[in-house]
Amino acid sequence: MASASRSAFRPVVRAWKRYLELLEEKPLVTKSLSAGAIAVGGDIIAQKIDSSPDHPDWDPQRTLRLGVYGTLIAAPLTHGWYKILDGRLGAGMDFQTSLKKVAADQILAAAPFTALFFVCNSAAEGLNATQIKDRLDSNLWPTLKANWAIWPAALLINFRYVPLKLRLLTVNILGLGWGTYLSMVQHRQHEHKNVHPNLPDPYPEDSLPVPIYPPGNIKEE
Repeated sequence: MASASRSAFRPVVRAWKRYLELLEEKPLVTKSLSAGAIAVGGDIIAQKIDSSPDHPDWDPQRTLRLGVYGTLIAAPLTHGWYKILDGRLGAGMDFQTSLKKVAADQILAAAPFTALFFVCNSAAEGLNATQIKDRLDSNLWPTLKANWAIWPAALLINFRYVPLKLRLLTVNILGLGWGTYLSMVQHRQHEHKNVHPNLPDPYPEDSLPVPIYPPGNIKEE
């Protein structure tokens, strides 16, 4: 029985070893493809959560946009940013250094990186400058508040315990739920109106730090 269990995990172990080798051989390409795959997964989950009788279909173009963004923009930026943090603040993994990196990340990178997500994806949808600004005005601040509630602790663990070459992968895995949330924020308020307008709103405006509304009960602005 034990031998059979070990045999079942051998392909997984081999794949993980190969992934670590690729991180050494082609770090940016490997990290970018990983980020793109996880972004695709996050959007598929978001679309499943956000589906309704009026909007049941999967939108592959939306998924493609987010996958391309994760592969070509988010991953290279984050890869370079982590290298800058290590270069400027030190490569140590002690608590004080890790805390400095979290502070630098949240103060210097969180807002521009989040804004870039909305700008790039909105532009890819074909929105004009005025529409993109309106989307930023309505989405950026609530999303940043959600970010500050979740990511400082996750990043502290990442900087404290995870080697540099695996940090982007760790963030991407931890961020699968975050990517799902971003996808929903990016699209929900603009695609799904009045799905079930007669249902009561279980989440009044002042009950949550961010405007999250469940499928089938999309709040109209």
